[in-house]
Amino acid sequence: MRKAHLLSLLMLASISASAELQKLSNDGEIVAIDSEKWSCVVDNKSSLVWEVKSGKKGVQYALNTYTWFDGESGRDNGTFSKNCYWGKNCNTLSFVEDINKAELCGYSNWRLPTRDELNSIVDYYGEGDTLIDTHFFPNTQMDSYWTSVSVTSNPSMAYEVPFFYGGSMARDKTIDTFVRLIRSAD
Repeated sequence: MRKAHLLSLLMLASISASAELQKLSNDGEIVAIDSEKWSCVVDNKSSLVWEVKSGKKGVQYALNTYTWFDGESGRDNGTFSKNCYWGKNCNTLSFVEDINKAELCGYSNWRLPTRDELNSIVDYYGEGDTLIDTHFFPNTQMDSYWTSVSVTSNPSMAYEVPFFYGGSMARDKTIDTFVRLIRSAD
């Protein structure tokens, strides 16, 4: 029922002149644009739902960092992660599993974004130094965020998107960085 409700709202929003971004409660319900409590953002243009980081310590804490790991490549023990709240297995796979288990915004199919998906929320014309709309994505660090894409010519590296100049760059998977998850609104 929530899925059908969200899809109808997405179609209505694309027909009307409403904003491209909308806030979602932790239950997956659309909340007012001026709401001060929300857990996800739906992008009506791309039909993607984004995780919103928290300023409070916990699984979605904005300062948590993770090594890149997909179950096959990367670093699973998170040795170099400085801010992972649980202290071990501070890797992207563990984080995705924890968010899916918690059913953030009512869903359990969260994943790392592709380079193109993550670059779609880079805002070069925004108000601050961090290249993102902080009205919808508060607590975003002026740093890089992992993508799901490994470097083809060097599988020990993956791409990340820096929210201080945009584009993408490759980083060794054993180095920790930030994560923002995504799911399809379909």
